[in-house]
Amino acid sequence: MRAKRIGIFSGTFDPVHEGHVSFAKEALKHEKLDKVFFLVEPRPRRKQGVRALEHRIRMVELALAKEPKLGLIILEQARFDVAKTLPLLEARLPGAQLYMLMGEDGLGHLAHWPQIEQLTPKVHFVVGIRQHDATEVKRRIKVVETVRGVKVHYSTFRPSHNEYSSSTIRLQLKRGYKAVGLSSKVLSYITAQGLYAPSAE
Repeated sequence: MRAKRIGIFSGTFDPVHEGHVSFAKEALKHEKLDKVFFLVEPRPRRKQGVRALEHRIRMVELALAKEPKLGLIILEQARFDVAKTLPLLEARLPGAQLYMLMGEDGLGHLAHWPQIEQLTPKVHFVVGIRQHDATEVKRRIKVVETVRGVKVHYSTFRPSHNEYSSSTIRLQLKRGYKAVGLSSKVLSYITAQGLYAPSAE
């Protein structure tokens, strides 16, 4: 019996959009995963002014309501780091082979992740290519391996819906435009809670 192949998709999801969901579903098929769990970051290191965690978690719940192979994991941590987060994930998912889903923009930060030496032997990275190509991703991975002295196991694919971005959606909502890329349930929640409205800035 093979170990379960579980994808972990960590992000701010401020807000979660159809591109996120599509990326997770395509990664699921591409890597033959059993399930992908969204992991909402409570306090992202490189982003300021994100919406409250409970709002972002609720939006993810709404976006995944009809996706049986996509789920949500909530960890009781103020901020994620490898040393503390990885053991928690392993405890929640005993015996699973973990696949870390990420966009190519995340590769630029990978070399600076604390304790990455603990992560790379246990995780396979699945990189969604948006602007560059597999050769550029390979180059960036090589930089990480050289700088940190680790071996990174990874694969790449190009998601079919890479035109959406949370920052663009926030701007559209702030300016009163129609937001493109949100599910109807997520948009209804945003409207009801007054998130991203001009007065919320």
